[in-house]
Amino acid sequence: MTKVKEEILIEAKKRKSNMRLYPYYIIFGYDMLFYYGIKVLYFSQVKNISDASIVLLSTVFALTSIIFLVLSTLINSKVGNKKTLIIGDGINIISIMVFILGNGITQIMLAQILSAAAFSMKNISFAPILNESIPNSNKKSDIFSRIDGKAYFGFCIFSAIATIAAGFLYDINPYIPMYLCLLCAIISEFISIKFKEIEEKVTKEQEIKKITNYVKELKDGFLFTIKSGRIRALLLSVGFIWGVTTLFSTYQMTLFKNIGVSASIIGIISMIQTIIKGYSGKFANKYNDGYKNKSLTYMSILIAIVFILIGIMSLIKIRIEFKLLIIVGISILMYILDGIYTILYKRYINNFTNSKVLPTIYSMNNVYCNFERVIINSIGSFVLTIATIDYGFIIMGIIFFISSILLQIYMKTRLGLRAEEYSEEDVKYADK
Repeated sequence: MTKVKEEILIEAKKRKSNMRLYPYYIIFGYDMLFYYGIKVLYFSQVKNISDASIVLLSTVFALTSIIFLVLSTLINSKVGNKKTLIIGDGINIISIMVFILGNGITQIMLAQILSAAAFSMKNISFAPILNESIPNSNKKSDIFSRIDGKAYFGFCIFSAIATIAAGFLYDINPYIPMYLCLLCAIISEFISIKFKEIEEKVTKEQEIKKITNYVKELKDGFLFTIKSGRIRALLLSVGFIWGVTTLFSTYQMTLFKNIGVSASIIGIISMIQTIIKGYSGKFANKYNDGYKNKSLTYMSILIAIVFILIGIMSLIKIRIEFKLLIIVGISILMYILDGIYTILYKRYINNFTNSKVLPTIYSMNNVYCNFERVIINSIGSFVLTIATIDYGFIIMGIIFFISSILLQIYMKTRLGLRAEEYSEEDVKYADK
């Protein structure tokens, strides 16, 4: 009995340690701190990479993420969450070192591939570690949300501070933010090593069965998205908006660089936009109540208009201070929509499927999003080889406007129908 109590006590200490470490891991390891605010400036001014190639790097990241979706899960199934997290953080450290030491598009592209592989492994591992560490009870999900929410809030605060600091430090020495980014990655690796493995020991047969079940579920989810016009239309629309918003971030930073905005000012602008995006999520339900089945369509059209307006504004010959103020003002609408989208897309996916197939649909949503990001960023990269960033905004805005209309036509006969109008395949996994 004493031995049993001792084992229970050891297990409890492991769980408590993981729950205590988790917020610190999210703060340092959830994303690359000190990086995104100065990324475009760093690549163009320090590594001498063209604007088109910088956009192409996002395409490479998305494509690698698709490739590693299944591979990362198979690695996780084989070695467990902790070891997968350690491997992911280790690869992330290497990728940042290549960003620092590498020169030319080939070496930076290698770093981008390593970064995508790293976050593919990290993103499927840290949340399950927390979930396994919380004892089973009817309040487990509440405890998880409370810890995860607190951790993410801490990350947002630290990220905002890091973004401002990166801008000012870049003006002093462009390598300082990258070295700080590397330091955060090393801290993240150290924390991942300190996590305790809670998973029960499984046999070789159980491991094989787990992998086989995952592959089967992924296949079923893929076939479901192919056969169900309803879920396919939703994922296409969700992926389209996500791809466009990721391109906007790179285009915006490129525009700021070309009109001569300093890194410190870019840092301040990025912080303000991030705060607005986070706060806008509170209005997601009101936006949905107002536009209902056309919520995603109107969002796509408004985003396209933002692209066009920013492009037109950047061509007008006025003082740079006024131009920057107006462009940032227009971009605020983009970040309001992005914040609303971040909340709504999860709601829509959750409403269309039940818990049995939901994890697989989220995996397929990741595939759709990254695939559309590949297409959108590839087009965006090509446009910058034949036009300046000013005209690039206008051209991409027109393309997005037309695409939004075509998506609405496609969605019209597949989403927002009465229950009896859906096919059997459409409601196959809907909650009864």
